[in-house]
Amino acid sequence: MSSEGRPTGVTILAILEAIAGVYYLATGFNVSIYRTLVRLAFGIASIDSIFVGAALIIIGLVSLFLAWGLWTGKGWARMTALVFAILSLIVSLISRNLFGLVIDLIIVYYLTRPNVKQFFTKK
Repeated sequence: MSSEGRPTGVTILAILEAIAGVYYLATGFNVSIYRTLVRLAFGIASIDSIFVGAALIIIGLVSLFLAWGLWTGKGWARMTALVFAILSLIVSLISRNLFGLVIDLIIVYYLTRPNVKQFFTKK
């Protein structure tokens, strides 16, 4: 537990989610702006880069918002992270991604622990 009463694992999840959010934002800007400008400079019109980039930017913003919710102990953030982990678990099963499967199982297990649930119910 941290000095604020936040479980250490929640702190780790929030930081990792924030890093993912920054990564998605940077990738989205790279895809939508840089690649589109390069393609236009060479006369190759490409609207797909704008859509893919916009989607990545939206995912990045959602990830940052989720990271903030986890950090501050918002109940909706725990439920959202749990739903995302379950969806990711299903994808890991389908794609036979053993590493992803193990990580997703750990996250689902951790987010359902009583002390973690209690942290999110206080807010």
